[in-house]
Amino acid sequence: MDHRLTPDMFERLDENDDALFYTLPRKLVHIDDGAIAAAGQCIAQTFAPGGVLLDLMSSWRTHLPHLPEGFVKQKCIGLGLNAEEMADNPDLDDYIVHNLNVDPQLPFADASFDGVVVTVSIQYMVRPVEVFAEVNRILKPSCPFLVLYSNRMFPTKAIRLWQMLRDKGRAELITAYFQQAGGYEAAVFEDWSPNPGGSDPMFAVYARKQTAPEESGVR
Repeated sequence: MDHRLTPDMFERLDENDDALFYTLPRKLVHIDDGAIAAAGQCIAQTFAPGGVLLDLMSSWRTHLPHLPEGFVKQKCIGLGLNAEEMADNPDLDDYIVHNLNVDPQLPFADASFDGVVVTVSIQYMVRPVEVFAEVNRILKPSCPFLVLYSNRMFPTKAIRLWQMLRDKGRAELITAYFQQAGGYEAAVFEDWSPNPGGSDPMFAVYARKQTAPEESGVR
């Protein structure tokens, strides 16, 4: 796809304040059980155990894999738009209400996270390159930013370009976000769809923060 990103690509049918749309909690999952299990498996494979994680655009469920089959985290912080949803999320140890579409700056210190994930919400991000640059800032070197997506959405809030693309094109779009934000290694695409044609699909695009030159031995 053409990687030139223009403002009209991020237009939405509903341009009203997102905080209004998310005022009422939606305590439901947005993908089926097979896709949820696949998301958990991908998270377990991508993130090292014992880390501090950020669930970006968080809500009622994060889909972290649970013991005995999952992994152990040190801490998981949610950042989203509805406090009631995040308060009921069993995977979150803490949460912050913050609208990335208004302010893409993340309220965290540099190099403070071992991993960041956004699950089936990337289609609602209207300032993605700025957000991806901020994620890079708060990640520790060599740690991953994982984007999980499927084919469901709130069509009035999903950006125009996302709705025009299909699975492969959406992976290319997310890859373009990583490239234009800078500071990441090459992005990797993986198809985690559990049962093609019989379940919601599950796709992943992730990239690791580049190691600083002084840490890699380059002078």
